[in-house]
Amino acid sequence: MRALPVFATLAFLSACTQIEPPATPPVAPTPPEVATSGFIQAQAISTVPLSVAETRAFLEANPIIDFLEPTDSISNPVATDILSGRWPDVGAVRRVELADGHYVIERIIENRPEVFRYQLFLFTNSTGRGVDQIVGEQRFLAQPDGSTRIEWDYNVKPRNALAGIFVRQRINEIDSYITGGLDGLAAAIRAASS
Repeated sequence: MRALPVFATLAFLSACTQIEPPATPPVAPTPPEVATSGFIQAQAISTVPLSVAETRAFLEANPIIDFLEPTDSISNPVATDILSGRWPDVGAVRRVELADGHYVIERIIENRPEVFRYQLFLFTNSTGRGVDQIVGEQRFLAQPDGSTRIEWDYNVKPRNALAGIFVRQRINEIDSYITGGLDGLAAAIRAASS
């Protein structure tokens, strides 16, 4: 009976401690199988005054990571390095460097005009202690007036039930992070199209 509270306390303390950034960038392992269930989800939605094709072209020239703002515990991407494939083709893998010196590996799993899906894994920061992977999905839905509704799901797969408790406590921060990024993108699109 006592092992569970001790384990929970140790897990909590290890989740709270910071991890030093790696001395060298990580080498991408074989990507894990893409999870299809067990997610804790954050979502951002916005509508922009461009067609789906125009919206996707704008995103090609102005990646959404350029519009993300860091939070207290989420560091921003500052650089990317393509490790295999051709970005943004399906199967392409890149290493994303974060402002705090940590890294994450990203792989494209689907890229069609109306859907862009990707998988994040191998987090070198404390996220890696509790998160197995994140499956992001951006949907581009044509609207009757010619605009595009963008729906961005951030599907976080905890490593286990205990880690899920900590992920649930942070999901509002994740939600704010992606909502801020999508709002910034939408504002840039509106400014460019006016």
